[in-house]
Amino acid sequence: MIRMHSYKIELKINNSQKALCAKSAGISRYAYNWELDKLIREYEANKSLAIMYDLPKIPCTLGNAQDWHKEWVLLKNEFPWIREVSKCCGQESLRDLEYAFKQFFTKKSDYPKFKKKGNKDSFRLTGSIYIASNYAQLPILGKIRLKEKNYPIQEGKLKLSQATVSRQADRWFVSFLIKEDIEAPELAPISEIETNDILGVDLGIKELAITSEGEAFNNPKAYKSHLKKLQRYQRMVSRRVKGSTNRKKAITRLSRVHKKVADIRNDAVHKLASSLVKAKPKVIVIETLKPKNMSKNHKLASSILDSSFGKIRDTLKYKCSWAGIHLIMAPTFYASSRYCSVCGHKHNELKLSDREWTCSNCGVHHDRDVNAAKNLQYYALWLMDKHLRETATRLSSSQSYACGDERLQFLTEQCSSMKQEFNAMYTII
Repeated sequence: MIRMHSYKIELKINNSQKALCAKSAGISRYAYNWELDKLIREYEANKSLAIMYDLPKIPCTLGNAQDWHKEWVLLKNEFPWIREVSKCCGQESLRDLEYAFKQFFTKKSDYPKFKKKGNKDSFRLTGSIYIASNYAQLPILGKIRLKEKNYPIQEGKLKLSQATVSRQADRWFVSFLIKEDIEAPELAPISEIETNDILGVDLGIKELAITSEGEAFNNPKAYKSHLKKLQRYQRMVSRRVKGSTNRKKAITRLSRVHKKVADIRNDAVHKLASSLVKAKPKVIVIETLKPKNMSKNHKLASSILDSSFGKIRDTLKYKCSWAGIHLIMAPTFYASSRYCSVCGHKHNELKLSDREWTCSNCGVHHDRDVNAAKNLQYYALWLMDKHLRETATRLSSSQSYACGDERLQFLTEQCSSMKQEFNAMYTII
């Protein structure tokens, strides 16, 4: 099994290297905006001609990155400063523009937008690129020391096909992929999975996650804890004169805090995902959340976005695939918090502020989040039982489906038509 492992390591650069990195990012941005602006002007000119001569279609040829690069080479004669950086900067940027148009025409993204200075500054390099234990060797830039030593290469150096250099705040990073040939992990057969092998995980705001076993993961609430500092630094930026040196310094201070908030979030997400995977369950079940819709509640919007639900899902996907664990995502409309995890009775009067509640049918007192995690565990058992009944096999489990269980009735009526593939590394509905 070939696994692509991505790395992002901070560069320890001097002032001259920092200036060269900034210039490379600027020329990469210039090439992207230059071609995009030219295409827009050509389209508008042809549109006017089509209206003037009443043509049924607008005569316009988009071209591709190879055609655009030929024009970019001729532009270097007019602007010699373009040659001060690696030729890869402009060339790879034009390829990014071509990809952006492909995504637009396949309706997977919006129309390409102009890049702004200071917003996701980066450039991609190809050719003679080497990564060693304590340095990276890049075209034009030469050898640059790494802040993390002996990572990821212990001895010697590794040749790469390409690498991306990007800026976050006032720090520069190099990103690259390494192919690793590893033994593919075996997924546990569905017929051998029991209740104790399934881990339900309920995501939340107060606690980042709570498992069906009662383990809670703290939510650092990085944005909320740094909100006052962000507001103060933002005021400092707005009060500075545009284009002044003091404004640039204020923007740098603000961007450092934003980076710190992002780092705290990523750290919490990776620790959560690693802890769940290291528990070695055979199946992990999480709920399908839509943060974009949930954030329409303005009272909870900042807290919901601060919890990084999408990042948790994406991180669990690849960590579960590496560990050979089934990842199941329960449907959005499965109200895991409202059902009693013991008898299956639905508590329709449950409010968002109710952190604990007692079942009116069986009298069991529930913690809201733990109960939701157990109901996610129940969903996985039902799904596997359905899958095995369809394949004429029997589920080896101690789970019993009680008569009158409203969860079972809901799942049978609403989810029976859903298709589920258990032969994949992760399973999503």
